[in-house]
Amino acid sequence: MAQIPSASNNKIENKANDLADRIEDQAGTVGGATSDDIQADLEALRRDIAALTQTVASFGSSKIRQAGEASQQYVDSARDTISSVEEEVEAYVHERPFQSLAIAAGVGYVLALLTRR
Repeated sequence: MAQIPSASNNKIENKANDLADRIEDQAGTVGGATSDDIQADLEALRRDIAALTQTVASFGSSKIRQAGEASQQYVDSARDTISSVEEEVEAYVHERPFQSLAIAAGVGYVLALLTRR
């Protein structure tokens, strides 16, 4: 499971810790709340932010996995289509070699005319 790079995790955690420290520093101005209450609220805030970080990481990794699976299906489908077209062209050339040669010469002639301009 892909996760958010550790630099992003650390950045989020550092910002959360900075915010919690600023709130803690201003706790003296809040009336009625004790230091222990504020400390408990700050710890709860830190836990919530950590849980949110994990949720965002798992959501992102599941979306990346889904996109990878969808792109693999498109690649497989294209590969199958190209393979069947290749087989059809090969069968046509084997059935009508002179007509295929004439078509190839005509296409080459038209492409030569187009590239001269």
